[in-house]
Amino acid sequence: MKNSSSIQQDQPKLKKIKTRTTIVEHKEDEDLVYEKIKDSRFKQQRLPAWRPVPTIMSIILVFSIFGLIYIILGIIILVYSGKVHSIEKRYDDICTDLNENCNINITIDEDIDSPVFVYYQLDGFFQNSRRYVKSKNVEQLMGKTDSTENCDPVETNEKAGFLKSIEGNDLIASENAIPCGLMAKTFFNDSFIFSIDNEIIEVDISDIAFEKDKELYTQNLDKSKQWHDLTDPHFIVWMRPAGLPNPKKLWGKINRKLKKDEIINITISNNYNVSAYNGTKKIILSNATALGGKNKFLGISYIVVGALSLICAIFFPILNKIQLNKEKNS
Repeated sequence: MKNSSSIQQDQPKLKKIKTRTTIVEHKEDEDLVYEKIKDSRFKQQRLPAWRPVPTIMSIILVFSIFGLIYIILGIIILVYSGKVHSIEKRYDDICTDLNENCNINITIDEDIDSPVFVYYQLDGFFQNSRRYVKSKNVEQLMGKTDSTENCDPVETNEKAGFLKSIEGNDLIASENAIPCGLMAKTFFNDSFIFSIDNEIIEVDISDIAFEKDKELYTQNLDKSKQWHDLTDPHFIVWMRPAGLPNPKKLWGKINRKLKKDEIINITISNNYNVSAYNGTKKIILSNATALGGKNKFLGISYIVVGALSLICAIFFPILNKIQLNKEKNS
């Protein structure tokens, strides 16, 4: 019979290797590694923890606080939205001849503080279609290449429908369109001239596009091969697709106050055809507040959510009382 010393000699030798967080025992004869996890409260999940147990009073308190906050925010948004005054005028039913100039008049019914933002709106136009949004070449817009990759189905000047460059020379129909793609082809190209009492009102377009977008669009390609300027602010605004139908986009900014009863004459170069998709065109004059433009929907949404929270705060204790009575009587 083997004694204890001989048994210990027969057992495989263990080599202990100390690491930063573990001690590894290596069984040399079987080449197996056993790892003993360091005994810590974090790794063994023995850290103290707090789990909230909701009570009827805590539920009432939470719903009441959030309900009041949402209602107050909704009222503030509606008040600021009420300070925004906008005037919109449909003009496609007045300006019916394409590639012609026409005139419309807008009477200011209430003072509009400076700055006054000029928007155009296309009703019935869906700029959020997946195929439409993908039909462009970002590297071409950045001035890195004249490739028309990803621009299907508008790759050539002929398909784009433009055969004159921005420098006035003829473009070859079969050459790559710059810019290419559906988004560029459908660029809104109506223009407006504003005047009051035959005095032209200057419209500022210097900062109508986002700074990040202006950094993206660069003019490094041959202008004699471009049918439109890639750095045009109106073009940059158009190339940021609207997430909702009936896109409303900023066209310019009037840096003067429009007074009540003033009559603004607008000379429109009517170039954009909306009859192809049975759409309409509108021009909008509006100011803004610290919270942005007119948006009653957001304020109403906040108030509705707040009201629902307060209703929950009232009904939860009633339901809790009913449940307790049922348990008591059972």
